[in-house]
Amino acid sequence: MLFAPIIRRALPRRRHLALLLAAALAVLGAPVAAVADAKAIQMVSAAPVPSVGFDGLVYTSTYVGNTMYVGGSFRNALVNGKPVLRKRLAALDARTGKLLPWAPAIDGTVFAMTAAGTQLYVTGKFKNVGGQARAGLAGIDLKTGAVGPLKHTVDGEGTALAAGGGRLYLGGKITKVDGRAVKNLAAFKLTGGAVDTAFPGTADEQVRALTVAGSRLYVGGKFKKLNGAGTPRFGALKTSDGTVDATFRPATPYEVFAITLVPGTVYAGLGGVGGRVAAYKPDGGFIWSTVTDGDIQAITNLGGAVYAGGHFTEVCPTPSASATTWCPGKKLRSQPKVVALDGATGKLLDWNPRSNGKWGVLTMDANPALSKIALGGEFTAFGGVNHPHFAQFSACAYGCGGRSAAHAR
Repeated sequence: MLFAPIIRRALPRRRHLALLLAAALAVLGAPVAAVADAKAIQMVSAAPVPSVGFDGLVYTSTYVGNTMYVGGSFRNALVNGKPVLRKRLAALDARTGKLLPWAPAIDGTVFAMTAAGTQLYVTGKFKNVGGQARAGLAGIDLKTGAVGPLKHTVDGEGTALAAGGGRLYLGGKITKVDGRAVKNLAAFKLTGGAVDTAFPGTADEQVRALTVAGSRLYVGGKFKKLNGAGTPRFGALKTSDGTVDATFRPATPYEVFAITLVPGTVYAGLGGVGGRVAAYKPDGGFIWSTVTDGDIQAITNLGGAVYAGGHFTEVCPTPSASATTWCPGKKLRSQPKVVALDGATGKLLDWNPRSNGKWGVLTMDANPALSKIALGGEFTAFGGVNHPHFAQFSACAYGCGGRSAAHAR
């Protein structure tokens, strides 16, 4: 790795035939579960919707209402192919894909972001934000773009952020905050912005992913120990006091790059021998994994599907019941840089936008209210059509034709 109301009209022919078949089977007493399962997954189109692009890598993204914020190494947004100055941060209207006037400037690369209250928090390798000294961590007003009061000096490289329970959590490959020694994790009070010195979180190697859910802070990365305990690569800390939550022990065999959750299931994007999307129970029990031939660097979920991106080119069509098993028969399917899986079973869904680039997709996010997902990264096209470094995909209002969940393999 380089370093988330549809108006009903006439039913489409494919779905209409499926419903007729289901009704016929019901009359005959045959099971209809397969048809119901397929309908339950809401897929997005295989072609991106119109949007601006960027002239450099997009490492991080987040939806906040109807706005999409992106960060990276770019210097310009590309509007109809023409450059518009946006130094490492930009905001788009998520409904239309159009560039918004919000334009704080940063003098270095942004690797991660998260929103809380009125602020967008960003971390990365930078020293100044909006002309003000902010070393590796900053808060920016979501509406005005004004630099917020949060001010600390981070030694190292922040690569993960999350907010919840009154705290802002920072992870990465970091050694000090304001001259105080830390081990790849730190926490700040959202009220006032002070370092939370009572937070005991440490990791013995790099932290790549942070997600707050309920009483847990999920932590993923390259580490072997979390808070000195043997919770390699994936674990959870209690948001109440920062201690290890021993009720979550996934025993993940490979490095964790990204995390997404739905009620009852925790999904992780893994590296390792090739790469994997893995699903776990709330106690860390293994459910399934789907193998790729390159790291899973980004992951999100929408409508019952899990979407994952990375630098892979092929995916195993059959999920595994083991965390380390390779693809049965080594029969992988061409699936460059992005994939959709059934969130319940791990089965490959027939959705293949066909992205490009060496490193592919680096960030993903979902907006359930808009029925959209967003992707950012090193790619420049989907299906041969120019989409430099950023794209949005919208749910299929009237079915996805041959690329719907009904064609899960």
